[in-house]
Amino acid sequence: MVQPLLFSHALLRTACRRSTFAAAVPQGRNKEIISLDQRSKEKGQGRQQSEQKGNGGGGGKRFSAGSIAMLIIPATTFCLGCWQTYRLRWKLDLIERLKQRLDEPAVDFPVDDVSKLDSMEYRRVRVTGEFLHDREFYIAPRGRFDPGYKEKSSGSLLSSDDLSSHGAHIITPFRLSKSNIVVMINRGWVPASKISPSSRTSSQPKGQVTIEAVVRKSEKRPQFVGENVPERGLWFYKDFDQMALQYNTDPIYLEAVYESTVPGGPIGGQSNVNVRNDHLSYLITWFSLSAVTLAMWAIRFRI
Repeated sequence: MVQPLLFSHALLRTACRRSTFAAAVPQGRNKEIISLDQRSKEKGQGRQQSEQKGNGGGGGKRFSAGSIAMLIIPATTFCLGCWQTYRLRWKLDLIERLKQRLDEPAVDFPVDDVSKLDSMEYRRVRVTGEFLHDREFYIAPRGRFDPGYKEKSSGSLLSSDDLSSHGAHIITPFRLSKSNIVVMINRGWVPASKISPSSRTSSQPKGQVTIEAVVRKSEKRPQFVGENVPERGLWFYKDFDQMALQYNTDPIYLEAVYESTVPGGPIGGQSNVNVRNDHLSYLITWFSLSAVTLAMWAIRFRI
């Protein structure tokens, strides 16, 4: 009976203390506490409203004008990659058309208007005239490209010079019949042992002949290739103007077809469709730059 009375007495004392503490807090203090709570709620609501406005009322992330402007770099490089894709297709189509020209039937050489040759590269023409062997010269070093050439394997025991790819192209001036035009004809490839005319005297055509040859254009000096030395007869690349001036010919250059080969002489058919085509490497470069810069932009703005 005593214990319940003691427990009730303790509860009564605790309640009295709480009421006394509440009465001791000033009325203004309670209002101040309520005011602080309201301010914090208002700030939270204001922050939410500003975020909603910044997002345009939606859930997306807002980008500044500067961040959007930085997209110009990946967009531009992507467009350049697309342009190089177009150029690559165009260049491959051009190369294919030039290769097809090599197989077209020969036409007569345009004696009356040699300017037509400008649009006839890799086209076969038929010429009749006489070789001027006393003005012969060569371009070296040159490899073989004719249809009859099969590169010697590393394990082959054959040692014939004709299996080698190292040699020179023999260029012989050719005077067209019934005309004062003298063209340069690349008769074909010879190994180093047959560069000298004395080593192939029996294979030098004499008198009037008719052959088919391929029209070619002059070339610029390739990178890492030395300058020609005309006075010493050293030719490393085809500069028709230099050659014509040195050997008193017209700046017209033809390459004899494979079928024109004379036994023991230069091997014709050295026409190789060689068109510069760097568009694939440019394409890869531009698309790679576009992907990298776009990834950097996404990381920077945490997309």
